[in-house]
Amino acid sequence: MFLFLMALAIAPGIAVSLFIYSLKRYGKGSMRYLVTAFILGMAATLPALLIQLRAEDVRTEPWRHSIASYIWYAFAVVALSEEGSKFLVLRFYAFPKRVFREPFDGVVYGVMIGMGFATVENIEYVHKFGLETGVSRFFLAIPAHAAFAVLMGYPVGRAKFSRGRRVWLLLWGLFVAVLFHGSFDFFLFVQQNREITRYLSNGMLSFGAFATFYIAVRLAMRALRMHQQNQMDHDG
Repeated sequence: MFLFLMALAIAPGIAVSLFIYSLKRYGKGSMRYLVTAFILGMAATLPALLIQLRAEDVRTEPWRHSIASYIWYAFAVVALSEEGSKFLVLRFYAFPKRVFREPFDGVVYGVMIGMGFATVENIEYVHKFGLETGVSRFFLAIPAHAAFAVLMGYPVGRAKFSRGRRVWLLLWGLFVAVLFHGSFDFFLFVQQNREITRYLSNGMLSFGAFATFYIAVRLAMRALRMHQQNQMDHDG
Protein backbone atom coordinates (compact mmCIF):
# COMPACT_ATOMS: atom_id res chain seq x y z
CA MET A 1 0.00 0.00 0.00
CA PHE A 2 2.85 2.40 0.85
CA LEU A 3 4.46 1.89 -2.56
CA PHE A 4 1.12 2.45 -4.28
CA LEU A 5 0.57 5.72 -2.40
CA MET A 6 4.09 6.93 -3.25
CA ALA A 7 3.50 6.08 -6.92
CA LEU A 8 0.20 7.97 -6.78
CA ALA A 9 2.02 10.97 -5.32
CA ILE A 10 4.96 10.97 -7.73
CA ALA A 11 3.50 9.79 -11.05
CA PRO A 12 1.27 12.81 -11.88
CA GLY A 13 4.10 15.34 -11.72
CA ILE A 14 6.33 13.14 -13.87
CA ALA A 15 3.52 12.59 -16.38
CA VAL A 16 2.79 16.31 -16.76
CA SER A 17 6.52 17.05 -17.12
CA LEU A 18 6.85 14.46 -19.89
CA PHE A 19 3.79 15.84 -21.66
CA ILE A 20 5.18 19.38 -21.69
CA TYR A 21 8.59 18.06 -22.74
CA SER A 22 6.96 16.29 -25.70
CA LEU A 23 5.61 19.57 -27.09
CA LYS A 24 9.06 20.80 -28.10
CA ARG A 25 12.11 19.21 -29.68
CA TYR A 26 15.00 19.23 -27.21
CA GLY A 27 18.53 17.95 -27.69
CA LYS A 28 20.09 15.53 -25.24
CA GLY A 29 22.18 18.33 -23.75
CA SER A 30 19.07 20.13 -22.55
CA MET A 31 17.80 17.20 -20.49
CA ARG A 32 20.12 17.84 -17.56
CA TYR A 33 18.89 21.43 -17.30
CA LEU A 34 15.27 20.27 -17.29
CA VAL A 35 15.95 17.61 -14.64
CA THR A 36 17.82 20.20 -12.56
CA ALA A 37 14.85 22.56 -12.86
CA PHE A 38 12.55 19.79 -11.56
CA ILE A 39 14.88 19.12 -8.61
CA LEU A 40 15.18 22.83 -7.80
CA GLY A 41 11.39 22.99 -7.89
CA MET A 42 11.36 20.29 -5.24
CA ALA A 43 13.87 22.31 -3.17
CA ALA A 44 11.72 25.45 -3.59
CA THR A 45 9.19 23.92 -1.19
CA LEU A 46 11.58 24.65 1.70
CA PRO A 47 11.49 28.49 1.70
CA ALA A 48 7.74 28.42 1.09
CA LEU A 49 7.29 26.03 4.01
CA LEU A 50 9.43 28.17 6.32
CA ILE A 51 7.42 31.28 5.49
CA GLN A 52 4.14 29.49 6.09
CA LEU A 53 5.35 28.04 9.38
CA ARG A 54 6.25 31.53 10.60
CA ALA A 55 2.89 32.97 9.59
CA GLU A 56 -0.33 32.46 11.52
CA ASP A 57 -2.47 29.79 9.90
CA VAL A 58 -5.94 31.33 9.91
CA ARG A 59 -7.49 27.88 9.51
CA THR A 60 -6.51 26.76 13.01
CA GLU A 61 -9.26 28.68 14.85
CA PRO A 62 -11.89 29.46 12.21
CA TRP A 63 -14.31 31.32 14.46
CA ARG A 64 -11.75 34.06 15.21
CA HIS A 65 -10.90 35.04 11.65
CA SER A 66 -12.54 37.25 9.05
CA ILE A 67 -12.67 36.97 5.27
CA ALA A 68 -9.91 39.60 5.12
CA SER A 69 -7.59 37.35 7.12
CA TYR A 70 -8.31 34.48 4.74
CA ILE A 71 -7.51 36.72 1.77
CA TRP A 72 -4.20 37.65 3.40
CA TYR A 73 -3.33 34.05 4.17
CA ALA A 74 -4.34 32.62 0.79
CA PHE A 75 -2.72 35.29 -1.38
CA ALA A 76 0.15 36.85 0.58
CA VAL A 77 1.26 33.87 2.67
CA VAL A 78 0.52 30.69 0.70
CA ALA A 79 0.28 31.75 -2.96
CA LEU A 80 3.05 34.36 -2.88
CA SER A 81 5.47 32.16 -0.93
CA GLU A 82 4.91 29.17 -3.22
CA GLU A 83 4.72 30.95 -6.57
CA GLY A 84 7.47 33.34 -5.49
CA SER A 85 9.80 30.44 -4.67
CA LYS A 86 9.10 28.86 -8.06
CA PHE A 87 9.53 32.21 -9.80
CA LEU A 88 12.98 32.72 -8.27
CA VAL A 89 14.13 29.36 -9.62
CA LEU A 90 12.70 30.14 -13.05
CA ARG A 91 14.18 33.65 -13.14
CA PHE A 92 17.63 32.98 -11.74
CA TYR A 93 18.29 29.41 -12.85
CA ALA A 94 16.50 28.80 -16.17
CA PHE A 95 16.09 32.33 -17.54
CA PRO A 96 19.82 33.12 -18.01
CA LYS A 97 20.69 29.76 -19.62
CA ARG A 98 21.72 29.61 -23.27
CA VAL A 99 19.36 26.67 -23.75
CA PHE A 100 16.50 29.09 -22.97
CA ARG A 101 16.17 29.93 -26.67
CA GLU A 102 12.54 30.86 -27.28
CA PRO A 103 9.49 32.13 -25.34
CA PHE A 104 7.99 28.64 -24.96
CA ASP A 105 11.01 27.60 -22.92
CA GLY A 106 9.54 29.72 -20.13
CA VAL A 107 6.53 27.41 -20.11
CA VAL A 108 8.60 24.22 -20.22
CA TYR A 109 10.97 25.23 -17.44
CA GLY A 110 8.11 26.73 -15.44
CA VAL A 111 6.20 23.46 -15.58
CA MET A 112 9.30 21.43 -14.67
CA ILE A 113 9.82 23.62 -11.62
CA GLY A 114 6.12 23.59 -10.74
CA MET A 115 5.87 19.82 -11.02
CA GLY A 116 8.93 19.36 -8.83
CA PHE A 117 7.27 21.56 -6.24
CA ALA A 118 3.91 19.81 -6.58
CA THR A 119 5.50 16.36 -6.29
CA VAL A 120 6.96 17.16 -2.86
CA GLU A 121 3.61 18.58 -1.76
CA ASN A 122 1.88 15.47 -3.06
CA ILE A 123 4.16 13.14 -1.13
CA GLU A 124 3.51 15.11 2.05
CA TYR A 125 -0.28 15.18 1.65
CA VAL A 126 -0.59 11.53 0.60
CA HIS A 127 1.62 10.45 3.49
CA LYS A 128 -0.53 12.42 5.96
CA PHE A 129 -4.03 11.86 4.59
CA GLY A 130 -3.91 8.76 2.42
CA LEU A 131 -5.55 7.47 -0.74
CA GLU A 132 -8.57 9.76 -0.98
CA THR A 133 -6.39 12.87 -0.80
CA GLY A 134 -3.99 11.41 -3.36
CA VAL A 135 -6.83 10.81 -5.82
CA SER A 136 -8.35 14.27 -5.33
CA ARG A 137 -4.96 15.94 -5.80
CA PHE A 138 -4.43 13.89 -8.97
CA PHE A 139 -7.48 15.54 -10.53
CA LEU A 140 -7.25 19.01 -8.96
CA ALA A 141 -4.00 20.08 -7.30
CA ILE A 142 -1.58 18.73 -9.92
CA PRO A 143 -3.44 20.20 -12.94
CA ALA A 144 -3.82 23.45 -10.98
CA HIS A 145 -0.07 23.67 -10.28
CA ALA A 146 0.61 22.89 -13.93
CA ALA A 147 -1.78 25.64 -15.07
CA PHE A 148 -0.22 28.17 -12.68
CA ALA A 149 3.22 27.22 -14.03
CA VAL A 150 2.12 27.78 -17.63
CA LEU A 151 0.54 31.12 -16.76
CA MET A 152 3.78 32.22 -15.09
CA GLY A 153 6.13 30.71 -17.64
CA TYR A 154 4.48 32.20 -20.73
CA PRO A 155 5.12 35.88 -19.81
CA VAL A 156 8.56 35.02 -18.39
CA GLY A 157 9.47 33.36 -21.67
CA ARG A 158 8.35 36.45 -23.58
CA ALA A 159 10.35 38.65 -21.21
CA LYS A 160 13.60 36.95 -22.22
CA PHE A 161 13.18 38.27 -25.77
CA SER A 162 11.51 41.62 -25.02
CA ARG A 163 14.05 43.90 -23.39
CA GLY A 164 11.82 46.96 -23.40
CA ARG A 165 9.06 45.21 -21.41
CA ARG A 166 11.19 42.65 -19.56
CA VAL A 167 10.51 43.79 -15.98
CA TRP A 168 6.79 44.22 -16.65
CA LEU A 169 6.43 40.77 -18.19
CA LEU A 170 8.39 39.12 -15.38
CA LEU A 171 6.22 40.76 -12.74
CA TRP A 172 3.08 39.97 -14.72
CA GLY A 173 3.99 36.28 -14.81
CA LEU A 174 4.40 36.21 -11.04
CA PHE A 175 1.23 38.25 -10.47
CA VAL A 176 -0.99 36.03 -12.62
CA ALA A 177 0.27 32.85 -10.95
CA VAL A 178 -0.29 34.32 -7.46
CA LEU A 179 -3.72 35.63 -8.45
CA PHE A 180 -5.05 32.26 -9.61
CA HIS A 181 -3.27 30.22 -6.93
CA GLY A 182 -4.49 32.56 -4.19
CA SER A 183 -8.07 32.58 -5.50
CA PHE A 184 -8.16 28.79 -5.72
CA ASP A 185 -6.84 28.36 -2.17
CA PHE A 186 -9.04 31.13 -0.75
CA PHE A 187 -12.28 29.39 -1.74
CA LEU A 188 -11.02 26.08 -0.34
CA PHE A 189 -9.75 27.60 2.93
CA VAL A 190 -12.91 29.56 3.67
CA GLN A 191 -14.95 26.36 3.54
CA GLN A 192 -13.29 25.42 6.84
CA ASN A 193 -14.68 28.50 8.62
CA ARG A 194 -17.94 27.78 10.38
CA GLU A 195 -18.90 31.42 10.80
CA ILE A 196 -18.33 32.45 7.19
CA THR A 197 -20.14 29.40 5.80
CA ARG A 198 -23.29 30.62 7.53
CA TYR A 199 -23.43 33.36 4.89
CA LEU A 200 -21.60 31.73 1.98
CA SER A 201 -22.63 28.13 1.35
CA ASN A 202 -20.11 25.40 0.70
CA GLY A 203 -21.68 25.00 -2.73
CA MET A 204 -20.91 28.62 -3.63
CA LEU A 205 -17.36 28.33 -2.33
CA SER A 206 -16.79 25.06 -4.19
CA PHE A 207 -18.08 26.71 -7.34
CA GLY A 208 -15.63 29.59 -6.82
CA ALA A 209 -12.71 27.17 -6.46
CA PHE A 210 -13.79 25.19 -9.52
CA ALA A 211 -14.34 28.33 -11.60
CA THR A 212 -10.84 29.57 -10.72
CA PHE A 213 -9.39 26.17 -11.59
CA TYR A 214 -11.32 26.00 -14.86
CA ILE A 215 -10.30 29.49 -16.02
CA ALA A 216 -6.64 28.87 -15.16
CA VAL A 217 -6.61 25.57 -17.06
CA ARG A 218 -8.38 27.10 -20.07
CA LEU A 219 -5.90 29.98 -20.22
CA ALA A 220 -2.99 27.56 -19.89
CA MET A 221 -4.36 25.36 -22.68
CA ARG A 222 -4.78 28.45 -24.83
CA ALA A 223 -1.10 29.30 -24.35
CA LEU A 224 -0.13 25.75 -25.35
CA ARG A 225 -2.33 25.89 -28.44
CA MET A 226 -0.75 29.20 -29.44
CA HIS A 227 2.67 27.58 -29.24
CA GLN A 228 1.55 24.62 -31.31
CA GLN A 229 0.05 26.93 -33.94
CA ASN A 230 3.23 29.00 -34.07
CA GLN A 231 5.25 25.80 -34.40
CA MET A 232 3.06 24.61 -37.30
CA ASP A 233 3.37 27.98 -39.02
CA HIS A 234 7.14 27.90 -38.56
CA ASP A 235 7.44 24.34 -39.89
CA GLY A 236 5.16 25.17 -42.78
